[in-house]
Amino acid sequence: KVNVVLFSWPSDGSMMPYVAYANDRQDAAASGPAFARSFLKLADFLRNATKKEMCSQPLHLLAHSMGNYVLRHALQEVVRQSPGRPPRLFDQVFLMAADEDDDAFEKDHKFKPLPRIAKRVNVYFNNGDLAMAVSDKTKGNPDRLGDDGPRLPRSIPGKVSLIDCTDCIDFNLEKLAQHSYYLNNETVRKDMLFVLKGDLSKTISGRDYDPETNRYRL
Repeated sequence: KVNVVLFSWPSDGSMMPYVAYANDRQDAAASGPAFARSFLKLADFLRNATKKEMCSQPLHLLAHSMGNYVLRHALQEVVRQSPGRPPRLFDQVFLMAADEDDDAFEKDHKFKPLPRIAKRVNVYFNNGDLAMAVSDKTKGNPDRLGDDGPRLPRSIPGKVSLIDCTDCIDFNLEKLAQHSYYLNNETVRKDMLFVLKGDLSKTISGRDYDPETNRYRL
């Protein structure tokens, strides 16, 4: 049983290659500081909570698609307002089908500070994700994190796990699930449950580790 808190940002809800997508990117970036305020309010609450108010349960964070771009800008605001070290609020962070640059973990203004606010960061990606291909090819973005993972997979922090979902998705049967496989694909969902339970990455069944690319394949 979990309690879910949703942060919703204003999207045009359109797949128009240029105008609507550009507007969404601007709105996502502008929503970052608002999301950051919720982070900081939560940190203040936990810091000052009484024993009766504390539930002693782990907190997790999941960002999907362009929500990862919202998270990037929220993270930058949290870091800006937390000189020294940002609060470590989360146990597990899930970056699902991230519409974010594949060099995100290399750049301070992107996701490089992200491992500092979590026990572990889990990056799930799918090389057959059509939304990532559209973002890359028609909208002028660099290669996407949600397509093939980080650009330099062997240089990521030790707290980051890379999970390649490509092989477990049937593209003939799951065309609509190629971008939302964390909801619709049973193999991916089971893997996420193991992560939420706190199982070590290397002990989770159904994964094969590829040392050359430093990723787990489902």
